[in-house]
Amino acid sequence: MLFNDDQYDEIMQIYYSHQRENRAEETRRKEEIYNKIPRIAEIDRTIASSSISACRARLNGIADNTEDVIENNHLLIREKEALLTKNGYPNNYLKPIYTCPLCQDTGKVGYDYCSCFKQATISMLYRQSTLTDILEKENFKTFDLSYYPKESDNIHPYTPYDNMKNIFEKTKDFTSNFDINGGNILFYGETGLGKTFLSNCIAKELLDTRHTVLYQSAIHLFEEVCGDAVMRKNNNPKNRDIYEYLYRCDLLIIDDLGTEYTNSFVSSELYNILNTRMREKKSTVISTNLNLKELTDRYSDRISTRIFAEYKVYNFYGSNIRLAKRRTSINE
Repeated sequence: MLFNDDQYDEIMQIYYSHQRENRAEETRRKEEIYNKIPRIAEIDRTIASSSISACRARLNGIADNTEDVIENNHLLIREKEALLTKNGYPNNYLKPIYTCPLCQDTGKVGYDYCSCFKQATISMLYRQSTLTDILEKENFKTFDLSYYPKESDNIHPYTPYDNMKNIFEKTKDFTSNFDINGGNILFYGETGLGKTFLSNCIAKELLDTRHTVLYQSAIHLFEEVCGDAVMRKNNNPKNRDIYEYLYRCDLLIIDDLGTEYTNSFVSSELYNILNTRMREKKSTVISTNLNLKELTDRYSDRISTRIFAEYKVYNFYGSNIRLAKRRTSINE
């Protein structure tokens, strides 16, 4: 996993906090119900007493009546659930509360880390790398379509505004239906048109809905992460952990593809990452300043054909948004 001892302790504090809060809520609910429906308190005492008595009898070699106790307790539990429903409560109102039912707030399922623990790890890395601050500024709520011209450029069939509005809506649909449809996206176009911004919008939305998201710039991905994991370039264990996570996270974002130094090693690693994730039905978002011809020329046919066949491709065009925002901030 992607953490050291201090980071592990930081993550576990989150779990301890969830456990304390959930136990406190369970106690509050129990007091509420016992006061309102005393019969339920009586049922709980009976179940606890009979279970303890049956265990003691078994340990002392006395006649085993465990099956009778279990059957009677099941009847009492059904009575308890019926009383809760009759009084306007869900029948599971007194059941244990877990922030993550899958691991029951332990962080592990069997011998493996739970998906919620993996997400907590990635979120912590985002926070430590200041990406959290970026996502607070760059998300669907702050995306501003007004920077895109509504006039035709006489080149494309749609105005930059209409084109971007369509991409924005399709991207929101991608995140809303992520668990149902999944899929992959390629953003391409010149620099400063909002590709990275919209990638961040996707990351923020999926992180907020407890998905595992890993963001990597192409340069860092291939020169640092893949270089360390495969070539032992810097001998950094953290990069080797990230390399493994490239294949497992719910969404991988590769930003600025084409800015890295491309050679046979990079092409091979890119193919392995994309092909494995497609085979495992894991989603990937790629942004690049290359046009489609440049993308085809730069990478092998087996890479470009897979991208064009398996990815929804969106072309960004219009005025440089980054420069426009800078001019606006200077004028203010």
